[in-house]
Amino acid sequence: MTSIFRPVAALLAAIACIHPAHAAPVDKAPVLDLPHASWTAREGAPSNITGIAQTPDGWIWIGSTSGLYKFDGVRFLRAAGSEAPLSSNVAGIGVLPDGRMWVGYKYGGVSLMADGRMRHYPGGKAGGPAGSVFAAARDAGGRLWLATGRGLLVLGADGRWQPCDPALGVPDSGFASLLADRDGTLWAGGTAGVFVLPKGGARFELLTPLSTLLPLVAHPDGSVWATDEARSTLRMLAGPARGTPSAWDVPKGATLFAFDRDGHAWMADGAGIVRGAADGRLGRMWAEHGLSGRKVQAVFEDRERNVWVGTESGLDRFRAPRVRAEALSGDAASDALPLAGGAGAGVWAGHAWLAAPGAPARDYGHAPPGVNDTITALYRGPAGDVWAAGFGGLWTVRPDGSGWRRLHPGVEGPATTYAMAQDSAGTLWMALGRRGVAAWRDGRWIAGGGVAALETYAAATVAADRRGRVWFGSVGDDLVLLDGGRIRHFGRADGLTVGTVVQILPAGDGAWVGGENGLMHFDGTRFTPVAGRNGEPFAGITGMVFARDGTLWLNGAGGISSIAPAEQQQVLREPGYAVAYGRLDYRDGLRGTAGAIIPVPSATRSDDGTLWFTTIGGVYGFDPAALPRNTLVPPVVITGLKSGAAAFAASDGMRLPAGTDTLDVDFTALSYREPGRVAFRYRLDGVDHDWRDGGDRSAHYTNLGPGHYRFRVLASNDDGVWNTEGASLAFDIAPHLAQTAWFRVLCVVAALVVAWRLQLFWMRRTARRLAVRMSERTAERERIARELHDTLLQSIQGLMLLFWSTASRLTADARAPLEAALARANGVVAEGRDRVAGLRTSAVPDADLAGALRRFAEPLARDAGIAFHLYADGRARRLREPAADEAFAIAREALWNAFTHARARAVDVTLQYAPSALVVTIADNGVGLPDDIDLERGRDGHWGIPGLRERARTLGAALTVQTAPGDGTAWTLRVPAPIAYA
Repeated sequence: MTSIFRPVAALLAAIACIHPAHAAPVDKAPVLDLPHASWTAREGAPSNITGIAQTPDGWIWIGSTSGLYKFDGVRFLRAAGSEAPLSSNVAGIGVLPDGRMWVGYKYGGVSLMADGRMRHYPGGKAGGPAGSVFAAARDAGGRLWLATGRGLLVLGADGRWQPCDPALGVPDSGFASLLADRDGTLWAGGTAGVFVLPKGGARFELLTPLSTLLPLVAHPDGSVWATDEARSTLRMLAGPARGTPSAWDVPKGATLFAFDRDGHAWMADGAGIVRGAADGRLGRMWAEHGLSGRKVQAVFEDRERNVWVGTESGLDRFRAPRVRAEALSGDAASDALPLAGGAGAGVWAGHAWLAAPGAPARDYGHAPPGVNDTITALYRGPAGDVWAAGFGGLWTVRPDGSGWRRLHPGVEGPATTYAMAQDSAGTLWMALGRRGVAAWRDGRWIAGGGVAALETYAAATVAADRRGRVWFGSVGDDLVLLDGGRIRHFGRADGLTVGTVVQILPAGDGAWVGGENGLMHFDGTRFTPVAGRNGEPFAGITGMVFARDGTLWLNGAGGISSIAPAEQQQVLREPGYAVAYGRLDYRDGLRGTAGAIIPVPSATRSDDGTLWFTTIGGVYGFDPAALPRNTLVPPVVITGLKSGAAAFAASDGMRLPAGTDTLDVDFTALSYREPGRVAFRYRLDGVDHDWRDGGDRSAHYTNLGPGHYRFRVLASNDDGVWNTEGASLAFDIAPHLAQTAWFRVLCVVAALVVAWRLQLFWMRRTARRLAVRMSERTAERERIARELHDTLLQSIQGLMLLFWSTASRLTADARAPLEAALARANGVVAEGRDRVAGLRTSAVPDADLAGALRRFAEPLARDAGIAFHLYADGRARRLREPAADEAFAIAREALWNAFTHARARAVDVTLQYAPSALVVTIADNGVGLPDDIDLERGRDGHWGIPGLRERARTLGAALTVQTAPGDGTAWTLRVPAPIAYA
């Protein structure tokens, strides 16, 4: 044995000679007074738990004979994918100093997990351990060791597990426990005893022949302990440099599993869990007290100081309470006790005085018989004197608790004093319920305090403010303010809606009003209701008190609540605002809640700022600034996605299949003190415009389309400490063929092509129809020309020949008039022939629209003395003859109107040969069209404008006009290219 262990061995030898005192029967120990939660198969917990560990990322892992699970405080998730174990029969788990988790299996083999991926070492010939793996540890040199049922193994450089070399001094026997202490010593416990490998040592040394397969356990002070079953003690195998090692007496058959950070020993005794301290005090919790099972197989303390216990039937969690009930005598088992804040940190509670939270209670000195059982209300006046009232009357006592003196026997018959308050004049006001209000002034009991309306006022509470006003509350939303002898009533008509007014806390010019149905603030004019987030009503308030920092504390049916000053101001500025609030309740060690109506107030403050509350379950005192607070920022994890029946592992950048339109995103926060108080905020970028609040650890979305999304989630722990970075997951939803961008582009292109083809078809059809009409019109004109030539002109010519024959037989004087008439007739025939020729030819020779318009307009312009210009825009193109004729006819009518009616100084014609259309514009700077002319139908009895419209429709063109009185007129004819151009 090396020299380092010789003193330890000597001490152990001395310990072996000690005969431990007989342990107190564990069944006489009190039940553990700790907040406790339990999970069994009903909540999805695995059974037969064999190990519990916490990885650096915050997950709690649970090994069992049914598999490996991770737990977020709410849901148990079976390890799968890259985290799946080698076998479902797990013998033990733990976390190494480098953060890797080891998983040992009942039938051989071990796995190491890092960064969410398992590396497996199967048992047997595959290079892994053949026997059951119970423990793993890493020594000071970085070597990894396993304790198995077939001996100690070490991981070699070749990645294979090798038995210990005999030169290391370890016997070839079963080992069940490994421990690396803070000094770098490696401990190994097995059937042959406890062996140690010092830091830098070359071989193991036998420390004690104590034969054990029980755990080796490290104490927070650095000492190492084990269970000595033979002596029913806990043996310290090596201790810190602070004195002689010792032994603890423990219940017979108890096995040490762990020390928590406060130094308490957690042991299994076959009936449940036992917690012990070095002074011999024990606490217990068995299955009949609510533990998940009787056979404890694993104990673990996480980084939030929760203690986890694994049993054959489930999982349990214990943690230290935030508040503890004060140890009182007598009244402690009765209903809620009346309170009155005292000097320092003290408080009067019933007939007892507590100097500070946790201090021994001291009864009042010299209290007369009967006082202890009759006190229903306590009040500490401004001078420090304490007033006590109850069924037996009114008493006073000095601040030091001495000098009890009965002042008055009280009201005859049954009467309860609910509350008391002393105004600035020294009058003590008492609320007597249905017996009205009474006052104690100048040594006299005065019904109603001298105010007749108060003698029968059923007051449930009373309070006095610094301005000398006295407030009274009653049933049915009724509040009375006594100010300078005058009273003012407030009720439902004024907005008061708390039901029975049970507590009034004056503040400034107003007061906070608490009752059976909620909380309100009264500013002297209006009542503002106050509710908490998630619909918290703050019902059943019987006590209100301000902490030194201005925080408002409420004692109500839901527990003890707190509202910060900033939240108070916000709700007063913004009525309807839901305040954020803190809460102490059964999860924090609070037993029971405020009494239904007595005592009032059920909350008070000592001179040093200590707050005191009374519930049906006890009296609680604490400094709000010193309350235990969870400061660990909770890790936030997105655990998976689901769409219908399909589930997907969360992976940043993942791509979901086409058609995914509904999505559930599961997430969690790894905070274990009180998972029910963890709050979440989440949003899906591109869908949510703001953060959503979520409490069920899941977000549901519908009507999603293809595209890129990013889901983000934040979380706070049970004390409101937020992880502001949270977790995020980017993912894509693949599109169907019909949802792709290129498909949409093709559809648009196809639609445009179809539209273009339809337009082209329509234009060509219109052009053909126009050509047919023009052909028909030309044929008709030719027929008319033939008829005129063959009938009318020939008949006139024959008639003229007859007249010429007749005239030749007349005298010269008689023939002269007839010859003149025949000359005129000859002119008519010539004009008729010109008209016939015109019918046989186009109005626009060679489809020269510009030339035709110029020939028509220039003579009119000269005669009228009006400037005329014709402009061509673009390369002139050859026109279809029918289109040119119709366009000329429309333009001719517009020009005629401009020259004859517009009183213009200039007329301009513009021919625009655009690729898509021929555009003809006739514009003048004349008087414009009158307002009474309809631009579609023209003026009644006139056919110019209707004729223009009809010709344009026949042509398949668009005709628009812009005009205003005194601003000229512009006609624009737009002929589509397929119709206009040849």
